Amino acid sequence: MRASAGAKLEPVNIDHDSICAALRQTACEEILPLWRNLEAHQVELKRADDAVTDADRNCERVLGARLAALLPGSRVVGEEAVHADPSLLQALQGDAPVWILDPVDGTNNFAAGEGPFAVMAALVLRGETLGAWIHDPVRESMLRAERGAGAYLDDTRLTLSAHAGPLDSIEGALSGKYLPEAMRPAARAGAARLGRTWASGCAAFDYLTLVTGGCQFLFYYRTLAWDHAPGVLIANEAGAVTGRYDGSPYRPASEATGLLCACDQATWNTVRDTLLPDQPHTGGGQP
Repeated sequence: MRASAGAKLEPVNIDHDSICAALRQTACEEILPLWRNLEAHQVELKRADDAVTDADRNCERVLGARLAALLPGSRVVGEEAVHADPSLLQALQGDAPVWILDPVDGTNNFAAGEGPFAVMAALVLRGETLGAWIHDPVRESMLRAERGAGAYLDDTRLTLSAHAGPLDSIEGALSGKYLPEAMRPAARAGAARLGRTWASGCAAFDYLTLVTGGCQFLFYYRTLAWDHAPGVLIANEAGAVTGRYDGSPYRPASEATGLLCACDQATWNTVRDTLLPDQPHTGGGQP
């Protein structure tokens, strides 16, 4: 999400080569050796249907140290550290740059010896996402974006096109796992009118599918910063439209719920009105 008019952020040197190298090296050292090689004592449940593995913890620790060293004075907010100490999220509102880390996005898939899964990072300053990286260590692909400078898959710049087609040709990721019961009947009825939908258990995979033209929308209710700060910036820089269900912008430090991303404004409006016909809104999402 771009800053509002008049917003001023101090320049931050974003060394994409070094950051991408840190993600690749850490994934190679801490994640891939354990994929399909986890022992029982290396997997725990933080809560029902929410696994954490030694790969998550080790990757977060090592990658966090490497990224912090690239930007002196920066802080690290990782998924597993926040699980232990939720107060760490307050750093997102501070004056220091913050690295948001999802060491293994799609942990349940990873723990089952399946995919997709990925490593995600975002650099945030005063509530604005400045940079984003999503690394798939199995496919050896790297998504990256910088605020105002475009989005790339490896060395190819990504540019989304508007979707043209009937309602049942609109496909996308639709996660209703955390959707309140009161919203589910309308969402289910709306989803039946759309094209193919899925819940991959890996937001990184969903964002990659959207920005490479493999689907037209992404729909979520729970929007934790490590799951969505990287993807939203990459989507916006590729030309997607994103926003809360009411049309307000996504902010990584916000505790608000609901997020809809789409390849263009008309598709955003159509999907939003199809899945949430009774929910109030102020307009479309934000490019």
